[in-house]
Amino acid sequence: MLGKQMWTGLIVTTLLWIGGCSMPATPIDLIKSPLSEENLHSDILRTLLPDGARLLVSAHGEGSKGISFGDVDGDGIDEAVVVYEESSRNERIRKAALLKQQDEEWQIVWDTKGFGYGLDYAGIADVNEDGLSDIILGWTLGAGEKGLDVYVWRDNAMTLWGKKGYRGQFDLGGSGLSIQLHR
Repeated sequence: MLGKQMWTGLIVTTLLWIGGCSMPATPIDLIKSPLSEENLHSDILRTLLPDGARLLVSAHGEGSKGISFGDVDGDGIDEAVVVYEESSRNERIRKAALLKQQDEEWQIVWDTKGFGYGLDYAGIADVNEDGLSDIILGWTLGAGEKGLDVYVWRDNAMTLWGKKGYRGQFDLGGSGLSIQLHR
């Protein structure tokens, strides 16, 4: 009789040890939203930035976590625009970079220095209506003034296409931006 109780105790102990002592997860705890391809790439893209760089996230625009995706060069593959800030000993430098996948690896193919004190808008859209997406960067300049820069892909390089000053919140939709830009 003692042998049967001992075997039962050993089996119960083994099952508890194998199964663990914690409560099983509820179904709601197991449900997670799928990761988008953009989120999978964001960690890789951050490693390409200079040491100590900090992503700038705009209050407006398309970028998620400071990164915007879109096909800027017309090859059918999305590039990434990353806006970030570098700190040197005496100043903070705002920059934007275009990253492109080449041979399955992301590489910085263009960067530019930003203006002002911060980022108001970052996005990718076809502003000049040429069928290719453009990079749109809005910088806060101070005293309620902001400056918008639009960059286009020409001859395998990014080129400043136009600049525009604005106040308030920038809205790409219905703005008539292509008409009002100063080139």
